[in-house]
Amino acid sequence: MRWYRCVEAALDKRKLTCQIVPVGPVHHAGALKGVLMTYWRMQLHPADPGEAVRHTVESLAAGYIGLDFPTEVGDILTLVQSALPEGQRDYWAFAHEMQEGDWVLLLVHHFPFALARVVEPYNYIRAPAPEIGVWFRHFRRVDDIRYYGDLVTNAHKWESIRITDAISPLRDPDTQSYRLIERWLGAC
Repeated sequence: MRWYRCVEAALDKRKLTCQIVPVGPVHHAGALKGVLMTYWRMQLHPADPGEAVRHTVESLAAGYIGLDFPTEVGDILTLVQSALPEGQRDYWAFAHEMQEGDWVLLLVHHFPFALARVVEPYNYIRAPAPEIGVWFRHFRRVDDIRYYGDLVTNAHKWESIRITDAISPLRDPDTQSYRLIERWLGAC
């Protein structure tokens, strides 16, 4: 996460200028100043590993990332975290912590697949709408989608990243996923 603060301000002919400096760890130099940003890693398949690539491609082509539960839980924004199924309480962060401007590393079968920037707040629909690319009830719009195969063109050199949950905020800059996002954004 990153916070910025104004350390020097000047008013010159009705124009306010401010020197902005990061406070705390800095993720990506191209991030919006003054915005708290978190990196995430996520899988998009609906408990169906045999269709993971298809679901991920269709979701990203429609401009969405999302998740769902085996049984209906309702709008996550209206729930306390403990009301979610025990093995899926980390999904709460998708609605309550993820913000516009955050970057999400999307993994398929323990390999990086894409990197996308969150551009809209959490949304909930009562029924999935696969015809528009939304097979999940809990979703966010993304843009600036970048594909790992375009970053590392030799598939033999793709790094494997073990992931055992559907979604995780990345808070430790020493993790493999966090370092990959930093390298990826720095390469652009």
